[in-house]
Amino acid sequence: MKKTGIMALLLAGTLAVLPLTAWGAEEEYPEWDDDPAEVTWYMWNLGGTATPEGIEAVEEALNEITLPKINVEVDLEILEMGTYLTQMAMEVSAGEKIDLISTFPAMAGSYAQMLASNQLMPLDDLLEEEAPELLETVPDEVLKATRKNGVTYAVPIYNDQRNDYYWLARTSVLEEAGIDPESIHDYKDITEVFEKVHEIRPDLKMVSTAGQNLTGQTGALLNGTLYDNIGSNVAAVMVEEDAAKVVCLFETEEYKETVHILNEWYEAGYIDMDAPIRQDAPTTDRSVFSEFLGGNPTRTLTTDSAAGEPITKVKLAEGPISTGVATIMTMAIPVSATEPEGAARLMNLCYTDPTVKNLVSYGIEGVDYTLNEDGAIVKADNALYNPNSVGIFGNQFLAYPTVEEVNAGIASEAVNPDDWYYSPLYGFSIDLEPISALDAQIQSVYGEYNATIACGFGTDETYQEYIDKLYASGLQEYLDELQRQLDEYLAQ
Repeated sequence: MKKTGIMALLLAGTLAVLPLTAWGAEEEYPEWDDDPAEVTWYMWNLGGTATPEGIEAVEEALNEITLPKINVEVDLEILEMGTYLTQMAMEVSAGEKIDLISTFPAMAGSYAQMLASNQLMPLDDLLEEEAPELLETVPDEVLKATRKNGVTYAVPIYNDQRNDYYWLARTSVLEEAGIDPESIHDYKDITEVFEKVHEIRPDLKMVSTAGQNLTGQTGALLNGTLYDNIGSNVAAVMVEEDAAKVVCLFETEEYKETVHILNEWYEAGYIDMDAPIRQDAPTTDRSVFSEFLGGNPTRTLTTDSAAGEPITKVKLAEGPISTGVATIMTMAIPVSATEPEGAARLMNLCYTDPTVKNLVSYGIEGVDYTLNEDGAIVKADNALYNPNSVGIFGNQFLAYPTVEEVNAGIASEAVNPDDWYYSPLYGFSIDLEPISALDAQIQSVYGEYNATIACGFGTDETYQEYIDKLYASGLQEYLDELQRQLDEYLAQ
């Protein structure tokens, strides 16, 4: 399989760190004077399989690598996603021994919240001393996202960070309606598609979401407007208008236009009535015709298997990579760590050692998966270990590709970070600590109203009530503080 660009460089790096036993020679390891560091590594199961037997087998195989190579004995703890979300950050606060984590995309376990709660350990000295290869592998531009006042507190997952915005629809339905996907470019075209499909297939829900939001994704609205959410779900900087001004996203004319589009879709009967509460992927429901999705091209591939049929993908916008996007998933060492040096050495392997990356991502070859003739992962039906963890730790470029990626040509294309579209404010992140009480009040209002508004179910009166309650909860003071922080950042 031909690789070019960054993939070629990554393969070269892969060969450099593969155990020499793969080439018929034994790898020489250092002689360690100290007892092994016992590192407790917390991860979560992303809707896959992680039986106790499977975890134990992976942990044993992992320690066969880490004990001689970095003098670390790993205690691998894989929790169910809901348990991880509610317990991980709480256990860190309680001082429980947790040495290495992947921060969660939301709520108390998120990078932003854990940083604001002073739960993350500074990493610069640890990475320089224990993980220099990581610093050589992950571009400094990527690492900017997890620095506060020049101090690094986490390492973003190194993957294709492109933040494009897609509309996904069932190919069979488009063909039945005689619609050419090449004719679809924006929400106006999608509205015409809905009109036509709804007429011939009134049994289908035209659009749904599992994210309680149809206005767009982080960085791009449905109407094509780009913005940087600066780590807030209420505030934004409209980067195409004024990249130095913090505003309430919901008060912008662009957001209001998007909501009115959704209101029209709702009145026409296009929106799934369960959209504000749906938690499963819309494409798994055969009564749903389409959905919107943000991310890189690889993220759209799993929708075919989830839907059980081909899905057409239409790229609507090239969203900017913001600090918030880059910090959705990171690896960090919490302040409760008792073995930070060992945790840093283990983190180093997650970003530089393909054997470790694939073992913890996919399990034991021949038991949990096999590789086909293209070198792609084929997961075993009876796998004991398959936690879908490939995207939540380390360097995803080191992972074996999926069959879907190979078939789509994504696994062999050049993915060049130099070509990624970064927000002009990339590297800036808000500090919620000075306004934590205000943020809690605002988040309460957000939770009460946002799903209704962002799925097109609200009226003009509901919308205004939402804005009024945000201001009554201290929104102006909140925005003023974020503006102060942005001004200070830009001045520096």
